[in-house]
Amino acid sequence: MIKVIIFDLDGLLVDSQPLQYKAYNHVFSRYGFPLSKEDWKEWIQHSYSAGRWIRKRGLQLDPDVIRAEKKVIYDELIEKELELKPGAGQVISKLGEKYRLCVASSSRIESINLVLKKFKLAEKFQEVISDTEMDRGKPFPDIFLEAADRMGVKPNECLVIEDSIAGLKAAKAAGMKCIICPDTFCEVDLSDFAGADLIVDKPGEVVAKMVEGLGK
Repeated sequence: MIKVIIFDLDGLLVDSQPLQYKAYNHVFSRYGFPLSKEDWKEWIQHSYSAGRWIRKRGLQLDPDVIRAEKKVIYDELIEKELELKPGAGQVISKLGEKYRLCVASSSRIESINLVLKKFKLAEKFQEVISDTEMDRGKPFPDIFLEAADRMGVKPNECLVIEDSIAGLKAAKAAGMKCIICPDTFCEVDLSDFAGADLIVDKPGEVVAKMVEGLGK
């Protein structure tokens, strides 16, 4: 039986991928290494950090400097441009009536909290976790196993709602059910989500009866 629903944040509840891309591209472009849309698609598919991307491309850049400069730009974009995905607020409220909710995101905890504060969602979630706090990020299951532990439930009592391939792999590695709502910004092929328990077009399509069915 499903007792806890774990939400990703970026690309699922908020339309942040265009802003993440915009911020990172701005910073890398300063140093002569702009990110193409294909670069960003690869970044998302493999859940790269700035450090891993720099090492993969053999760039002579300091990851800490890149992250710090990106943080300033991205946090400004959160305040000025970030919007909720269609139906995100409603699905959180509806599912929160029956299930306990958690956020498990690859973003920095500061950015997560800034987003939740902006949209007055912080009180809807019992736990908020960043995989920057984990030894291993998605696609490893660490963040979802940590979420189950903090929420006091078994992994098989959790449902993950994700938008990314890395998130799906992490959820399945944790032994959890997973609903995928793909983020169209990166134009991922739906066949890449073959392991998902369900695929929906928008977060608002997820309803309690759907969750109950997955818990049987």
